[in-house]
Amino acid sequence: MADVVARGVDISSHQGEIDFAKVRAAGYSYVIIKAGQGLREFQTFRGKYLPAVLAAGLDWGAYWWSDAVTVDEARREAEVFVAALGKLRPTYPVYMDQEYASPCGQWGLNQGKQTRTDMAAAFLQTLEQAGYYAGLYASKDWLEHWVNADKLKNYDKWVAQYAAKCTYGGAYGMWQHHGDVPGFVGRCPGISVPVDLNDCYRDYPAIIKANGLNGWGAQEPSGEMVPRGEYESMKAERDALQTKYDGLVADIQAVISKYRG
Repeated sequence: MADVVARGVDISSHQGEIDFAKVRAAGYSYVIIKAGQGLREFQTFRGKYLPAVLAAGLDWGAYWWSDAVTVDEARREAEVFVAALGKLRPTYPVYMDQEYASPCGQWGLNQGKQTRTDMAAAFLQTLEQAGYYAGLYASKDWLEHWVNADKLKNYDKWVAQYAAKCTYGGAYGMWQHHGDVPGFVGRCPGISVPVDLNDCYRDYPAIIKANGLNGWGAQEPSGEMVPRGEYESMKAERDALQTKYDGLVADIQAVISKYRG
């Protein structure tokens, strides 16, 4: 996995009152806020936490706990999530949250794997069609055994694993943990109760703004949106061309020096 680009926290109403200025001063640059569950937006999303996050100058994203048990229900949940986001402009992805404690988790490991996968795909596709950078939040075990991760490879992953390091073998952009010591309960200045900590490996604000996602509008000179997933490959191609160009310049300079000598 690449180097850590940014560190952040994710919060829900369980965290209570938060001093986000202290969170930022402690070196955390973003917050992922629980926006709702099932078909219900939480009042703490727009009514409490988000204004304080913005006032502190922090980047932010949001997640939505899914209670869906059918593909249609998952799609409807995503539509409610989109409505909750309204004209807001998150600088981090917006995530579907699948949990063991949710109804589809109660089916158990050996039942409903394909349905869980199809629900995730429907939820995330709905977010993408609305112009959002969508991702799936789940535990390492969930991604490895409870869904068909290969069928969801086009979507970003936010992996929960409470260990000294993340050992998920697939691609992911963010890792949720409790701290550097295994078993340690996450702590963050400005938050009086335990909180999950996150390491981010992608510059999401740059990617999202460059692609005109999450309501930011296209930033490319042509005014055309770059499809999600192409940004990093385009950057790699650009860097490769730059390296090739630098090499050609060096070769030309060597030839000139040879004949001048």
